[in-house]
Amino acid sequence: MRENPFKKMPTILMPDELMDKALRRGEKVAEEFRKKEVPRCLKAKIVEENKVRTIASVVADNLNKVIDKTPPVRKLPKFYQEMVEVLVGIDEFKKCMGAFKWASDLVRKLGNEYAKKIRRAKNPQEAAKLRKEFVGRVKSILKQIHPEMAFIAVAREKLKDLPTFKDTPTVVIAGYPNVGKSTLLKKLTGADVEINSYPFTTKGINVGHMGEIQIIDTPGLLDRPLHERNDIELQAILALNYLADLILFLIDTSEFCGYTIDEQIKLLKEIKELFKIPIFVAINKIDLADEEKIKYLEEELKKLGFDYIKISADKEINLDNLKREIKKRALESYKNKHSN
Repeated sequence: MRENPFKKMPTILMPDELMDKALRRGEKVAEEFRKKEVPRCLKAKIVEENKVRTIASVVADNLNKVIDKTPPVRKLPKFYQEMVEVLVGIDEFKKCMGAFKWASDLVRKLGNEYAKKIRRAKNPQEAAKLRKEFVGRVKSILKQIHPEMAFIAVAREKLKDLPTFKDTPTVVIAGYPNVGKSTLLKKLTGADVEINSYPFTTKGINVGHMGEIQIIDTPGLLDRPLHERNDIELQAILALNYLADLILFLIDTSEFCGYTIDEQIKLLKEIKELFKIPIFVAINKIDLADEEKIKYLEEELKKLGFDYIKISADKEINLDNLKREIKKRALESYKNKHSN
């Protein structure tokens, strides 16, 4: 299972929120120590020392939690590495995570230093002054990394909704809108279809499973010419290359989708140039198309060297043969990829 590694990232508290949380916890601990039977001359210093230690611990632990729950980008599967680059930028992401580490280490170090100073304080007034000084320094540190905290908070919102994929042979369906991609996905996978939010497109990604074969439909990504896309979309398409073992390209031979056969063939050729993985073509809507169009399309596909099958997703014509073909081809490609 290629589970989304960013799903467990915790909510990012901003400096004021984190300081409020730490100060409240510090005051709570102080109240507990004020109730204890301790000589009056020592109680003030003990209270201030424990306030400092608690504040340092809350701040450092919160920053560390973000670090611990965020996976190292370079150790991720290639797909997720590419998605970090597409959505937020790997270098900036790593730099900001480094700021969390720097701040956490420094706050913890200062907490120990000020706790020792307070213990050596000559009177309660000096102890209170040192505690206030420590709080000021912690606030300053958090203010310094505020931009990085804000960046990671936004990054988390984008990354936590990336889809989870099974580490199984994977087929990606491509083709223009309205050629029958979603219908085919549902017919092939039955009820096992889920819609996942995909941050780089306003639409979604559809993931279904046909036994051990995972089938992905990417509306909004692989359904129009490459020259119409922006850089983020192109990078997102390339990232799918790390998941796909086979591309199933769907052509509406009836042309009722609003695109001519020639336009659809042009998109097919563009995708072939972009992806270095096997492509299998399904000639769809054969129940609606005339024989001349089907014959013309078959001749063009043969010239280009594409293997194909004729189907009707809606009428479930030849779907059993299609299932056998994509299963065989996806398994073969998957094995070849993982044996290298």
